[in-house]
Amino acid sequence: MKKIGILLFAIAFLASCDDFLDTKTLTSKSSDNYPSTMQEADEMLTGVYAKMLFEAPDASSQFFIAHLAGDEGLGGNLSGSDNCAMNFLRYTNPDFFLGYMDGTYWDPGVWQRGYQLIFRANAALAAFDQFENWTSEAEKNRHLGEVYFLRAYAYNELVQLFGGVPLRLGVEMDKLSRASVDEIYGQIASDLKNAIELMPAKAYLGNDPMAGHATKYAAEAMMARVFLFYTGRYAKTELPGGISKQQVITWIDDCVNNSGHQLVSDQRNLWAYSNDATNYDSGAYSYAYAKNNGLHWEGLNSVETVFANKHKLQGTGWDNTMFNNTTITYFSPSHDNSTFEERYPFGQGWGAGPVSPALVEDWKTWSAQQTYIGGFTEDPRLSGSVWSYKAIDPNSGGVLFDRRLTAAEPDYTVAKRYYEQTGYHQKKYIAINSYYDGAFKPFGPQLFPEISVPSPSQTLHQIPDLILIRFADVLLMQSELKGDAAGLNRVRERSHLAPVGYSLEAIKNERRYELAFEAIRWFDLLRWDASLEEAGNALNKQNGFTLINAAVVVPMVQYDYKARLKATQGYWYIPQSEIDRSNGAIEQNPGWGAEAIFKDWNNM
Repeated sequence: MKKIGILLFAIAFLASCDDFLDTKTLTSKSSDNYPSTMQEADEMLTGVYAKMLFEAPDASSQFFIAHLAGDEGLGGNLSGSDNCAMNFLRYTNPDFFLGYMDGTYWDPGVWQRGYQLIFRANAALAAFDQFENWTSEAEKNRHLGEVYFLRAYAYNELVQLFGGVPLRLGVEMDKLSRASVDEIYGQIASDLKNAIELMPAKAYLGNDPMAGHATKYAAEAMMARVFLFYTGRYAKTELPGGISKQQVITWIDDCVNNSGHQLVSDQRNLWAYSNDATNYDSGAYSYAYAKNNGLHWEGLNSVETVFANKHKLQGTGWDNTMFNNTTITYFSPSHDNSTFEERYPFGQGWGAGPVSPALVEDWKTWSAQQTYIGGFTEDPRLSGSVWSYKAIDPNSGGVLFDRRLTAAEPDYTVAKRYYEQTGYHQKKYIAINSYYDGAFKPFGPQLFPEISVPSPSQTLHQIPDLILIRFADVLLMQSELKGDAAGLNRVRERSHLAPVGYSLEAIKNERRYELAFEAIRWFDLLRWDASLEEAGNALNKQNGFTLINAAVVVPMVQYDYKARLKATQGYWYIPQSEIDRSNGAIEQNPGWGAEAIFKDWNNM
C-alpha cells in the first residue's frame, strides 16, 4: 500500500506563500528551472497536496470548525477554549483563526492555509504550462486536472466559511479586495469542469499506487456538492458559467455508474474500531462490539472512499504530526475520564466534540419509526457511530449503546478539567488501540508489522483516512438532484432499512444519520434553509439537557444559537491581519465585533 509521500517542500511547507519556489526555499531550484523532469513535476504536485495533508484539525481546519459549529457535537475541552467558543459560534483568540507561533512552531489558520494551497496550485499551473518533458499528453492533463481540483477544493472551503474572498489566480497573490460569492463559485465551477475534462476516467482503488490522488470522479462528486450548496444557500438555479442542474446530474450519474466506487459491506467497517488487530487478537483484550457484529475494517482506501486525506505510520515527535490523522486526537475522550483498560479500545485525546444528547434522542426516535429488513430492529449506525461510556441518559428506555454497565464502571465526573462532557463520543474519528507487547498501543503498527515503528504513540500513529467524499454521500446527492429514491434506498438497504419513497425530508434524515460526524451537517443546515430559521431551531436543541463541567453535573447554558447564527449569517471571522493588509478593501463579516469575543463558558 503506497501513500502520497511528502517529497517537495520538506523545508518549504512551513514557509510563507511569498517564499514558495524561491531559491532559498528550494535550494538551487527556482521557477525558471523547475520542474525540469517528470520526477520534479510529481514533487511539485505533491507539494500542492501537502497543504491538505498537513491540515491540523483545529481552528485551521474547515472540518473541525464545521463539526463544532453544527448541532452534532459540543465544544468540549477547557472552559475558555476555542473549542467551546466555536460551539457558540464565537471565538476566544483571533490568532486561532490566523495562526500562531510559539517560537519553534507555526500553525497557519484556515484562511492562510487555504491561500497557501491556492498559491502553490497557481504556481504549479503556470509551471506545468511551460514544462516540456511530459512522458505523455495524458500525464500532463492528469497533473493539471489534479491541481485544478485542489484549487477548487480550497476556494470552496474559503467561500463556505467566509463568503466572498479575494480571487487570486496568479503567483503574485496581489488581489486584496473580496470578490463576490458568485465570482468565487464561478471560478470553482470552472476549475472543477477543467478537472473533470482533463483527468482520466479512472479511480485509484485498493492497493493502487496512485491512491490518495484526486480523480475525475472526485471532481464530479465535488461539483454536485458545490452545486447543491450554492443553489440552496443563495436561491440559484445553476452555477455561474451556465453549469446547469442537468449537466451536474450527468456528471454524478457518471460517478455512480462508471467509477467503480461502491458501498462497503457494512457502514461500520469504514471506521477504525472494526480493525482485526483490535478485535480478533488472542490476548486478553478484544472489542466485543466489533467481534460480535462480525465487523472487519474496509476503511483504508476503501471502495467507498472517493477522496480522502491519507496518513501513514511515520513521525516520532510533535514536529511532524502531519503524518498522523490528528482529527482523531482532537475528538478522542479527555485523558482524565477513565483508564485504557476501562475504555478499551478507545484511546485518549483532547476531548473536543462530545456528542450532543439532542442528536442521540432524535436518532433514537427516528430509528424507532423505521421499518427494517433482515431481522434488525434499530439503525445499526446509531451504536456504530456513537459510544456511550456513562452518558447522562436517564430516559434511555434500554441499552442501545456499547456500554459497560458493570460494578466497576468509573464515575464519569472524574473529568476534572474538561467542560461540555455529555458522556457520548463519536466513534468515526477516535483513537483506537490494540493490546500487544504487554501495553495499549495504536493498532496500526500491529496491523502493518512490515513497517518499523520503534515507539508507537497513539497521538502520532493513528493512520485512518480522513474521508472527505464517500460514495454514500454521492448516492444521496444523486437522489436529491434527480428527485428519486434510488440512491437513497441503496444507502438505507446497506443498513437494513426498508425502502421509502422520495422526499426531501427523507434525504435530510438519511444524510443526518449516515454522514454524522463527517463535517457535512453544518453546511447542509445552511443550504437547506436560506432564512436560517430551521437551522437556528436545530442548533437551539443544544439547550435543555445536562452535562458535566469540571466534574460537576450542570444544566447546559441557555444560549440563543439562532440569534447568533442570524447575526453572522453563518459566516466566520476574517483574520484581522488580512483586513489590515488590504487597507480597508476587506471588511469584517457581520456579527464578529466585540460581542463575539468568548471569555469563559460560565460568563456568556
